[in-house]
Amino acid sequence: MLRQLLSITQTAERLRVRPEYVRELVAKKRLEFIHGEQLDAAQVERLALLMEKLRKNGIATLVEICAQDDTEK
Repeated sequence: MLRQLLSITQTAERLRVRPEYVRELVAKKRLEFIHGEQLDAAQVERLALLMEKLRKNGIATLVEICAQDDTEK
């Protein structure tokens, strides 16, 4: 299976953040580098969707997501 990879700059554009913040996300293990400084596009997309929800709905979305995670366990 082929995996689409994104650069730090492409990832930053998709997440609507600075490239430095992408590096922080990697350091915090929210994202991980695949080859050198390439990131998995599917992983970036999942994070982008979560960040968009949080930007639109704020804390209510965060509480809902945490509640969903608790019921899945």
